[in-house]
Amino acid sequence: MTRALRSPQWLSYSQQLTQAALATALLVGCALSEPAAPEPAVMSPSGASGIDGSPDAGAVGAMAGMGAPDPGIFPPDFPDASKGFVSGDFNDMEVDQFLTLSPLPDVPPDPTNAFADLPAAALLGQKLFFDPRASGPLKVASDLGAVGETGKVACVTCHWGKYMDDQRSSPLNVSLGTDFHARNALTTINSSFYRWTNWGGRFSAQWELSLAVAENGAIVNSSRLAVAHLVFDNYKSDYEAIFGAMDEAIGTNAARFPATGKPAAAGAPAGDWETMQAHDQALVNAIFVNYGKAIEAYLRRLVSRNAPFDQFVAGAEAVISPEAKSGLKLFVGRARCVSCHYGPQLSDNKFHNLGIAQQGAHVPASDTGRYKDISPLLASPFNSAGLFSDAPDTGRLSGLTDPPPEETLGQFRTPSLRGVALTAPYMHAGQLNTLDDVMNFYDHGGTVPAQGVKDPLLTRLYLSDQDKRDLVAFMETLTGDPVPAALLQDQFAPVTPMDHVGPW
Repeated sequence: MTRALRSPQWLSYSQQLTQAALATALLVGCALSEPAAPEPAVMSPSGASGIDGSPDAGAVGAMAGMGAPDPGIFPPDFPDASKGFVSGDFNDMEVDQFLTLSPLPDVPPDPTNAFADLPAAALLGQKLFFDPRASGPLKVASDLGAVGETGKVACVTCHWGKYMDDQRSSPLNVSLGTDFHARNALTTINSSFYRWTNWGGRFSAQWELSLAVAENGAIVNSSRLAVAHLVFDNYKSDYEAIFGAMDEAIGTNAARFPATGKPAAAGAPAGDWETMQAHDQALVNAIFVNYGKAIEAYLRRLVSRNAPFDQFVAGAEAVISPEAKSGLKLFVGRARCVSCHYGPQLSDNKFHNLGIAQQGAHVPASDTGRYKDISPLLASPFNSAGLFSDAPDTGRLSGLTDPPPEETLGQFRTPSLRGVALTAPYMHAGQLNTLDDVMNFYDHGGTVPAQGVKDPLLTRLYLSDQDKRDLVAFMETLTGDPVPAALLQDQFAPVTPMDHVGPW
């Protein structure tokens, strides 16, 4: 394998981008002097021709279009590609690109949560993740219970708990908690690598999500007062060892601290929360926020690495099949997957309108995605720039406006592809049931969006059936080592453990 564009020493990511740009320029010059190839295009040895034979920036992985790498996502340097890859299966540009996809680095720090990497906080968060006792009445009868029953929904219920098994074996479905959600629950494994949490980026720090989920009537249907009582009654010593003493009145004075309650929605009549003194509200809010920060500390431990693809990048070529290698060539080349699924997380952490239809059982008729999620993020007292953040000056919310710009209509965050073979159904509302369905969707360039403008990156790919099979074979190499079993068990809280279907 020739290394004409590489020096023998390690190169920084910016150097790789520079070399890829130079290579692209050379390829463009060559392509302009040659006649166009007939459809369907066969990838040239350079890997840079489009479906009509013309130079295609997307086909070389959008290296020039991705912008500067995110320092929280990309490690600063990547190893020289001369290690391994002696078979000649890949050209220099392809190697340069897939070296940026592995290995998965350390989980990026979260300065907004001072307890994010505290083992005791993670242990408490694990207990809370499995504990359904603060959840409110079910609105839909299901295997979880009858309408009106309480204490049936925990975080694990929607992410990899009992009901997830039904969700993942059924196409066109959203998740089910106390009611049907508007979207399909994302995996918690490797979720702490994202810059934005949730499909539409509703949260700028991971600890924010648990707070909104707890009080969402369609998910946990609880309240911050119920959460505060759960923590006081069952985890007081654990909590105080981490966050400090709790006011004893929380457990003894029902007049000051009612059993349930949260701020009334705009225009709704005042409830128990509004009868409380501001000082007592502040005490409850502090417990509620720390509940979220403990759960984030737990989620940050759910990391899966060392997928067969990672081993391949490290030099063990034989660990992936010839079909998977062909799929990798397509991934960084003609199929243009790497235009959005780049970096070790295999996600650009950006938002795109794919034109995916709002269809399927219990899927709402409309979901404006990022457009819908920005305004409540900015208005939340629990966002990363607010009083409850341990680092309100991170600038995570800079550039966001209310109302959001129209181009955010119908945009959803690019999910990571790590573990993708285990996380069906796919898309924000589970509209696609298998990876084969996903390949067909992208091959056709998506569909006409119900709102907003489809991302220009989505165009027809003209993949053959073998191309699609090869891409799926590559996707199947992205499943890493299992998360330690001890992290996936409800071995602490005195409640009945829930069955679950693996760590994803």
